[in-house]
Amino acid sequence: MTRCEAVTLINRNQIMEWFQSFLPEEQNECLDGIRQETAVLRPSRPYRKFFRVASEPGDEGETYAVLVAGSNGWYNYRHQADVGHAYQTLIAHGIPAENIITMMYDDVAHSENNPYKGKLYNRPHGKDVYKGIKIDYKGDDVTPHNFLKVITGNETSAHKKPVLKTTSKDRIFIYFTDHGAVGLVSFPNEILTVSKLIRTLESMHKDKKYSQLVFYLEACESGSMFESVLRNDLDIYAITAANNHESSWGTYCENDMKLPCLGDLFSVNWLDDSDSEDLASETLEYQYELVKKKTNLSHVMHYGDLSIASEVVGLFQGEKTLEHRLRRPKSLDPSRAVNWPSRDIELNHLKSQYSRVNGVYEKSKIARRVQQIYRNRRVSKELFHELVDFYIDSPDTRRRMFQNRRSVLDMDCHHNVVHQFEASCLRFAEVPESMKYVNVLNNLCIELGQEEILGNRKLSLFCRDFDVDAALMNRRNKDLVVEEDDDDEGESPELEDDE
Repeated sequence: MTRCEAVTLINRNQIMEWFQSFLPEEQNECLDGIRQETAVLRPSRPYRKFFRVASEPGDEGETYAVLVAGSNGWYNYRHQADVGHAYQTLIAHGIPAENIITMMYDDVAHSENNPYKGKLYNRPHGKDVYKGIKIDYKGDDVTPHNFLKVITGNETSAHKKPVLKTTSKDRIFIYFTDHGAVGLVSFPNEILTVSKLIRTLESMHKDKKYSQLVFYLEACESGSMFESVLRNDLDIYAITAANNHESSWGTYCENDMKLPCLGDLFSVNWLDDSDSEDLASETLEYQYELVKKKTNLSHVMHYGDLSIASEVVGLFQGEKTLEHRLRRPKSLDPSRAVNWPSRDIELNHLKSQYSRVNGVYEKSKIARRVQQIYRNRRVSKELFHELVDFYIDSPDTRRRMFQNRRSVLDMDCHHNVVHQFEASCLRFAEVPESMKYVNVLNNLCIELGQEEILGNRKLSLFCRDFDVDAALMNRRNKDLVVEEDDDDEGESPELEDDE
């Protein structure tokens, strides 16, 4: 028996160590033998974790990708840079441009704040990832409605823009990066709830829109979009930047290019890996484990049909071998860069700017925005504490509404309560600081149920009585008094939160 034949007798935990002990010529001989034999039969999963395998008869199909940057605004620079990088990576690995649909607000590359007009960078002094990008949905067309129409292939509401035209033989790769909260992700002016996403994916499976679907999601609390709700029989494999209750992180946040955070830690890690590896042989499982290790500030998670992880990355991101693989210098390792929690990025960047500018006018302008962020945080905290007090009498239960971190167990209640909250109280796009409290709404659903929360217009009446706009205005007036006093003294306003 040759050493290559003996591989079939080795268990999953031993195979990698065994194979790496081969001489280079033995490895090549072994791989050649596997390729010949698998023209008819697919090897067992231990092989497939490490080696490229031949497709089964009838397994041919195309790869399609949907890339989404769900935010807008200068301080969300990283999301559009992430998507620009993803587009360049897929193109380089051979995915045809016509098979990629890109959604990006596209207000950053040409922003008046951008010192590099018409360019985006995902790493310090790296390549321009905006060059040559094809953006199919821009501006106000970047919506949850259009995203769901794109992935389901529904042209009726897509305004004659491209949608996926996939069959049961095709593979789909979805990459989404933006802000998130428990059970939802953001778009520039709207939100997409876990209920809408999961039911759309289930419908796609029922309608045979794909053979396998891989979903990479970068957002705070992104695990909550799949945990306990994504079934393992849908041929879907999802990887998230964080678990169901923690922040995702921006990276390259302090850079000498005078730009906001250039990328997101999870996203930059998987993109750098795809830029530097042979995707025709590297498996999704290997990429997941590698990125999980490198993304050291949040817990990268995976969900769904975990058997898909044994497929090679190239089936979803392109299998073309790069002539020049992009190896990142160790000095640019994102884990060694300045990384900030996603929800603090604008605030931290403003504080950093404040320390660098000298003029009183510039400092005052920055300070006003900083105070607005603090004001929004205070009002959001006050709003949700009063909301819990409105529904819950027990002090212990009230505390649990803020402390418990649970999966979305009632998708219908979560969806309806979140949307009613947006309609009656405040919109998360306008006060993004409030998104950290969406877990409270989820806990109320679990504790009370939909009827108790929404019945007799309870939530609407509470929101009317609280009057968020008035609360924000009162806070603003107090801040203006402080700023006027500072201006009279000829001093720059303070940046610290006063509560």
